[in-house]
Amino acid sequence: MNPATVSFLKQAYREYYFRRADSIEFPGDIQSREFGYIPFGGGMVRHLSFRKEGEAVAEILKQSPSSVYCSNAWYDSPSAPIEIKGWLGAELIFDIDATDIPTTCKRTHDLWYCQNCRTSGRLPRPQRCPRCSGPTVEFHGTCGTCLEAARDHALRVVMFLAADFGVARESVKLYFSGNRGYHLQVSDERFYSLNPTGRAEVADYMLGGSLPPPQTIVSVLKGKKPDAVSGDRGWVGRIARYVGEKREGYTGTLQKLVSDCITSQRALVDSSVTTDIHRVFRLAGTLHGNTGMCKMRIESIDHFNPLIDPVVLSERPVKLNVDFYPKFMVNGREFGPFKAQTVELPTYAAVFILTRGLGEVV
Repeated sequence: MNPATVSFLKQAYREYYFRRADSIEFPGDIQSREFGYIPFGGGMVRHLSFRKEGEAVAEILKQSPSSVYCSNAWYDSPSAPIEIKGWLGAELIFDIDATDIPTTCKRTHDLWYCQNCRTSGRLPRPQRCPRCSGPTVEFHGTCGTCLEAARDHALRVVMFLAADFGVARESVKLYFSGNRGYHLQVSDERFYSLNPTGRAEVADYMLGGSLPPPQTIVSVLKGKKPDAVSGDRGWVGRIARYVGEKREGYTGTLQKLVSDCITSQRALVDSSVTTDIHRVFRLAGTLHGNTGMCKMRIESIDHFNPLIDPVVLSERPVKLNVDFYPKFMVNGREFGPFKAQTVELPTYAAVFILTRGLGEVV
């Protein structure tokens, strides 16, 4: 990333923060949280603390970083090294990423490309480019289809929390991540003191990972009438109800029906995020470092468009040399594909390319 590109990105992000500083969502107990950021072209800076929101805003404006983070945990000394911070508890968090959800659309926008000659192709990625033997990397894009799948899995988490854990809906904050998925933050004191093992059990439950094999579940169902367990809470009742609804006229095996139920109702959460009690999570209202889109609180998911609503950077045109970038859509417009060419794009679209190191400002 050349100096002109770094300067352009910092200025674009700074303009947003000057205009929309009031959109940043700080926790009420800011003095007990750890903050961090990633500067453009640099590594993570962690173990920062602020006494009030104004101090944090001033630092964000000064640095205009690629990404800004805040811990889901509370500490006695948030700026101290992890081993002596004095962990006090943490909110329960979930990350849903479209990359982790199997969708057929990935064949059209997930690919590999060569870092030398920019040859590209469908996954799986070869270790070396078949054309020039150069190094290859994976590129994961997004579209309305996979973002809709991520939305569905986020709603499954909300459903599990309410139906199986008794969490009040107002205790669950739902956010678009600013890139490929959704974040959920649970403010329920029953979870605050959970250690990583306990949090892993919650994530595993939503993944359906702790369930016995479908054939074992079938043997249980065969021993009882589905009506006898359909009113049960949790996975038992969920599977019984699904079987009861789908079984009439179904020509497959009961084992396949149970397997279909688990696949269609589990939530593909990222367990590593949920279990990390020292996680620094992207701060709501700040910009994503790979897209320039906002991590945005969602009040009504039915009226939220993840390819339009989080677009907050300007329309100001910028000229850039693009090495390689597949076709993508943002803010209701389609761009690309580009390969070894100079183009002029609105700032919000140029950022997608520049932040991935696949182009430079002219």
